[in-house]
Amino acid sequence: MTRFVGHGRDEVTPAQELTPVEEHLQAILDSLPQPDPIELTILDALGLVLAADVTSDATLPPFANAAMDGYAVVAADLVDARVDEPVHLPVVGEVVAGAAEAPEVAPGRVVRIMTGAPLPPGADAVVPVETTSGDDGQIGFHRTVAPGEHVRRPGEDLEPGQVLLKSGRRVQPADIALLSAVGIPRVLCVPPPRVVVLSSGDELVQATREPGPGQIRDSNGPMLAAMVRAAGGIPFTTGIVPDDRKALMYAFDTNLGHADLFVCTGGASAGTRDLLPDVIGAMGEVRTAKVAMKPGMPQIRGRIGQTPVIGLPGNPVSAFVSFEVFVRPAIRRMQGRRDLTRPTVTARATEELRGAPNKRHFVRVRLARGAEGWAATPTGAQGSHVITSISSADGLAVVPEDRDAIAAGEQVRVQLLVDG
Repeated sequence: MTRFVGHGRDEVTPAQELTPVEEHLQAILDSLPQPDPIELTILDALGLVLAADVTSDATLPPFANAAMDGYAVVAADLVDARVDEPVHLPVVGEVVAGAAEAPEVAPGRVVRIMTGAPLPPGADAVVPVETTSGDDGQIGFHRTVAPGEHVRRPGEDLEPGQVLLKSGRRVQPADIALLSAVGIPRVLCVPPPRVVVLSSGDELVQATREPGPGQIRDSNGPMLAAMVRAAGGIPFTTGIVPDDRKALMYAFDTNLGHADLFVCTGGASAGTRDLLPDVIGAMGEVRTAKVAMKPGMPQIRGRIGQTPVIGLPGNPVSAFVSFEVFVRPAIRRMQGRRDLTRPTVTARATEELRGAPNKRHFVRVRLARGAEGWAATPTGAQGSHVITSISSADGLAVVPEDRDAIAAGEQVRVQLLVDG
């Protein structure tokens, strides 16, 4: 059985055979399982999505303490203080941050206090040292102070039973500080998906080898593994798999145990050695599609057991763009994230951006910021084999399916190729 069949027509792919980009993406997203939550230390949870609300029984701050270096006072003692007529009071002690006990502040007396130190009993305000004068024995106060001024109240930040972080939030560095402050060492979160990258082709050799006649170094495998890691997944690789049915089946079978998702490249088109759809179908279920996009028209989606499979074209630019459009959103969905797609900007095309009939054309561009906003310039030749066109790109300019071209000077939507 072969899919290498001619149709005797004057165009390669008529419009009625094309699947819209959004339709193929939604079918992939609908097929994804959600990994079971796991409990991790808060540092290991950084960047992951919380699977449950985090609630604390702590009070923060746990005790009244000084917000400034200065003097703990009774506010009523300073009602007559003026800049040119200070009130002088004796210092009867000192309290520093971490002190277990503090001297009592009686009316007419003050205690020297450092930022974060517990407010001594009897005191109800703190006066910053910068607004005082005098030596260590008698201190002049040149301004009045209100009760509670420069004092951090217990529970001012958090009260017991308060929800600290909600389910669905992606853990940030500031959240680590919050969780540490209330004594929560572990949280329940969605684990990063384990993504197995399978790169197939008889023509491929490892990057460290010198290619022989008809051979090329494998760039897709390392690139896709790097893109998986950048998207927040944990990449595994099968190594290069030849265009052989048994070898492909073995690669899938031996990696099923640690795969939440398979991402394959090569073997997705109509050649006699494009075996991937038949192998996936024999081991599970498979759908092929001609997606209305350029580059990256031939696409595969399927499932082996409970593990979804996404098959991408073998040309490196096609694989790169297809990953951005389909795989990256899938990995983020499996992480529990809501921000599935990259940010976009509107930019002025510095030269004409050619479209593709009935297809969405993703043009690799460099972006520059000027007085009139962003400007987008193609990175050079746009063939699906031109790796330099993606290496030097800041974004993908989108020429819609119904446009022959975006004219020079016209605005175009650009999907940024930046992490976030």
